[in-house]
Formats: sequence, structure tokens, C-alpha cells
Amino acid sequence: MKVLAIMGSPKGKGNTYDVVRQIEEKMKGSGDVEFEYLFLRDVDLQPCRGCFICFDQGEDRCPLKDDRALIEEKMRSSDGLIFASPTYVMNVSGLMKNFIDRFAYVCHRPRFFKPTLIVSTTGGVAVQVTLLLLQFTAESWGCDIAGRLGVTVDPYLEKLPEAERAGRAAALEKKAAAAAGRLDAALRSKRAAPGTIKVAGFMLRKQAFGSDSGARLDHGYWEKNGWIQPDTHYFYDARIGPVKKLAAQLATIMLSRFF
Repeated sequence: MKVLAIMGSPKGKGNTYDVVRQIEEKMKGSGDVEFEYLFLRDVDLQPCRGCFICFDQGEDRCPLKDDRALIEEKMRSSDGLIFASPTYVMNVSGLMKNFIDRFAYVCHRPRFFKPTLIVSTTGGVAVQVTLLLLQFTAESWGCDIAGRLGVTVDPYLEKLPEAERAGRAAALEKKAAAAAGRLDAALRSKRAAPGTIKVAGFMLRKQAFGSDSGARLDHGYWEKNGWIQPDTHYFYDARIGPVKKLAAQLATIMLSRFF
């Protein structure tokens, strides 16, 4: 199994990398898994210009000729994904935000249907905000969220007493082991049935792209994948009972009003 870890830290190998490395070590200790790290600071991914061409004409027509297509192929060919970013000013890093922006078209045309782990570190606050933003993005791309791991790393850790540092290291190791276990289990098991909100998100986009009166490219993509058929309730075959369908329909109505 191959896991691709997309690292959004401009430091490269800082606190966020250390956390993901612990996850890698725990996963390798329990089975055959290969990790690849993609450091956004080291790839050629130019800032999104907001030209809308990827939506209207297709991502292959993007005027920015850089590593975007290579990164997408790496994500497609992996068995699992990790999105990892430090928390900067209550949000993802600038590198991670540009990565998200450059793949905005995937929100309309999902394709990464694989187990995904969300990781963030912070020196103080708002790590849960960053995790939520990353999860929301990943789910809109089709990812199945295996878990989230947020870690607070004291920027003055070295000044703390040795016993306290050891205690924090042990707590982090325990959290990393749990996150590794969740991702490993997701990689080795069948796809879990989507929750009500995920089904509602599918239905919301099905409404938006089910008609060819607007976004022609998006409609063609959804039609090609068989997602606009009346009896299709999610991106892939999943057990969705009548109660969940009804709840998802109600949630769709509320979400459509919100958005």
C-alpha cells in the first residue's frame, strides 16, 4: 500500500513533518506500507490566477504550466492520502491554501475516493479550525476521511522541565499511533457507508450539475460517471437506507439555502 503525504509547511521538515513521520513509523510497524512525501515548498505550483478556465474548459487548459498535473497523478496512484499543514493565523499555511486553490475544479469533479488522514500542528490555538477546513476540502474532492490529528507543540518546548517534555512526547506518540491505526484500518477494509451530510453534499452537487443548462464540462463529467441517474445516491455503491436518504434530502434543502 502506498500513502502520499502532502506537506504544507514552508519549513519542510518541522513539527508537522515530525508528527507525520511518527504516523509512518507506526504504520510500517504493523504492515507493508510505503510512504511518499510531497513537500509543497519544493514543487513548482504557481499561484492560482482565478481565471476560471479549469472550471469552464478543463484543468488541462490551465495557463499555468507547472507541476499540478504531476501532483494529481501522484494522488490518483496512491492508496491513501495525508493532508498536513501547520496552523498559521487560524488557517492552513499559504502553500497549502494555494494547493487547495489550484485543485478547486475537483470540488466540482471529485476523483480522489480513497482513505485520507488530516493532520495539523499549532504553537497555540485554532488547530481544530485548520483540521475542519482541510477535512471540508478533502471531502469535497471525494476523499474518505479516516481521521484527524491536531497537535499543539509549545514553541518553547525546550525550556520546559524534562519530565514534562517526556510526558508530552508520550502523549503525542499515543495520538500518532491512534491516527496511524485509523488510516491503516481504512486502507485494509471496505469503504465505509457515507454519512448523512456526505450524501446530502452529493445530492446538492447532483442538483447543480445534473442539468446541461449551465456548467457543460461538469455535467458531462457527472453524466460519464453515472452520477446523475435518478437511482444514484452517492459516488460509489454504498448501503444507504431509506431513513438516511430522507435525512439527506432534508439536509440538502437546508444546505442549498445556506450556499
